[in-house]
Amino acid sequence: MSDSDYAAADDSDVEYPFLDDDGGDHVCNVDYASKGKEKEHTTRISFRSLSPDELQNMIDDDIRELAAIIPCQQPVISILLRHFHWNRERLLEKYVEDAVQMFKTVAEPYDPPASPTLRPNKRARLEAPADDPKYSCGICFDEYDSHDTFETRCGHRFCNTCWNMYLESKIKEEGQCSIKCMGDSCKTVVDEPSIAQLVDASCYQRYRKLLQESYVAANPALRFCPHPSCTQTVYCQGVTQSILASVVPTVSCGAEHLFCFGCGLDSDHKPLICKLVKIWLKNSREDAGTAQWIKANTRTCPKCQQSIEKAGGCNTWKEPEPDENMTDAKKSLEKWLFYFDRFNNHEVSANLDQELVERTKEKVVKVQEASNLSWIEAKFMEDAVDELTKCRRTLKWTYAMAHFLAPGNKKQMFEDLQANLEKGVEDLSQLLEEPIDPESIQSLRQRMIDKTVYVQKRHEILREDTASRLSEGNWEWTVQVE
Repeated sequence: MSDSDYAAADDSDVEYPFLDDDGGDHVCNVDYASKGKEKEHTTRISFRSLSPDELQNMIDDDIRELAAIIPCQQPVISILLRHFHWNRERLLEKYVEDAVQMFKTVAEPYDPPASPTLRPNKRARLEAPADDPKYSCGICFDEYDSHDTFETRCGHRFCNTCWNMYLESKIKEEGQCSIKCMGDSCKTVVDEPSIAQLVDASCYQRYRKLLQESYVAANPALRFCPHPSCTQTVYCQGVTQSILASVVPTVSCGAEHLFCFGCGLDSDHKPLICKLVKIWLKNSREDAGTAQWIKANTRTCPKCQQSIEKAGGCNTWKEPEPDENMTDAKKSLEKWLFYFDRFNNHEVSANLDQELVERTKEKVVKVQEASNLSWIEAKFMEDAVDELTKCRRTLKWTYAMAHFLAPGNKKQMFEDLQANLEKGVEDLSQLLEEPIDPESIQSLRQRMIDKTVYVQKRHEILREDTASRLSEGNWEWTVQVE
């Protein structure tokens, strides 16, 4: 097997049992079915959020375990692992087959097998002798004392200034963590202790971050949280391409950010599977021919000169009556715009959630002032907003899903569940807009609690029904999803 084969191979069999030791695992609210001769059964997908330090501990553990088997320095083990895309098993396989050839392939200096240790780095001496020779830097061609130069494991020596400029350029500008020596045609990678010695603290921290990024990118059981400024990483085994047609693996990091472990989208896109989410978002970016549709189907207002169209109707798409003048492309575009408009409406509403949260906090204060309710009792409005936010996120993706569902009874039942939830969401939203009246506060509280419970139940039913049908392979799509 070639090195390129190693890069493409799956690493999903790598396990980290220590992750379960402290009981910190979480369980996704998703199941997928394992089909066979026996009755179908569901398998839970567990995940755990890792802080930057915990992620670094995982990397260090891999390095220490291999250093106990391959007798060389840990920084070199790190270089070897990066060459094999952090795959421990494949590195050990190559080492057992032919250790000398393996080190030669990675361009690492290696002693004979009888004493399989690497030559230590040649560091500049802290106290140079009186006859300390001058060194001419092969990059800038100036002469320096030995303490102003640095020699790598491969024996190439250059001045500290040139090393610093070279390494900082590779790390900060090119984003590299496997940086080859400056020596002519030298392929030896500069180790971490050398980089720590030759660059400033901020550059070294960037280098460490790049190491973590390369580790996560090579491990299919790891994903960085995609939310801006979040430093958490989620560890989740078992999410492979083969199951993504039957499960939406939503996880959350330690900062409680929801995202999909399958495709990395920074949101919970249930009930729509990852492949169809990708198609939907691609069509959204390309606008799916909206401009041509507007030109063909709208008229210019004689007063404002804007394009106008009669709009409205129900929330369920109905196939148009046969019309020989309507092309397939136009039918497809009308269908797309129908679902996209409703998807977009819920997305806009979801984006206003923060404003709604702030208004609700103010209302909670008014509720307490207008009644003798405790702070806990007055939280019914915040609970309603939380459920409303979750439902709008789901409803948004149900319209994307409905776009891809083949016509028939299954789609009709799905849209019935969708319509019931949407009606409940709108009713709850209206309750949140009602004014605070001391005389009717108890009635408002009870109505809002009842409606929140109703909406929550309808939400659970829709999510459970769609997940169950996904796991059983019962949905029929208008596109190929396998």
